[in-house]
Amino acid sequence: MGGNYSRPNEGRTQVDNATLITSYNNKPYANHWSNVPENRAPTFACAPYPSTYRAPTKNNDDNNNSNNYNSEFKSYRPLETVASTMTAATTNRVTAFHSAARWREYFEASKHSNKLVVIYFTATWCGPCKHMEPTIKDLAAKYIDVDIVKIDVDELFNVSREFGVQTMPTFMFIKNGRQIDKVVGANKEELQRKIEKLRV
Repeated sequence: MGGNYSRPNEGRTQVDNATLITSYNNKPYANHWSNVPENRAPTFACAPYPSTYRAPTKNNDDNNNSNNYNSEFKSYRPLETVASTMTAATTNRVTAFHSAARWREYFEASKHSNKLVVIYFTATWCGPCKHMEPTIKDLAAKYIDVDIVKIDVDELFNVSREFGVQTMPTFMFIKNGRQIDKVVGANKEELQRKIEKLRV
């Protein structure tokens, strides 16, 4: 690889210590953070697409799909208690947390309920996660006795680290504040089977 540097406009005469960085580090779908503190956990990975996945075609309106992806989820509102606020109007949607404090408030309250909580760990750059979005919405509407909550691993990194999440999507099954099972990857059938089994 070769080339010549042109004289910068600011009056500098040369560029020192130029570093070439592989291009995939700069792509928005790269499965890791770049320029992160040294104490961060190992790189997250994105699970492969399921065998039934079909890539979008030109006939699909990708822009509309992207907008739906953002609007499908209800932002979290503070809960006084799980029992008094989790009504049918709120439990038929996925609740998205954007604050660690709000998440901990919810999680502490859920320890006093026998309701199954499914934590959906995702990332905006995770293709298989987007592939699962319609299924997750359908499951949340079908199983109104189950709380499905969404956590973005980039927004709430410490929460995902506490649960040992390394791959997206990951679904953690929680009852009374304890993890009782999990599903790793975009496996619709396994996710529904676990919900059916553990919700009782």
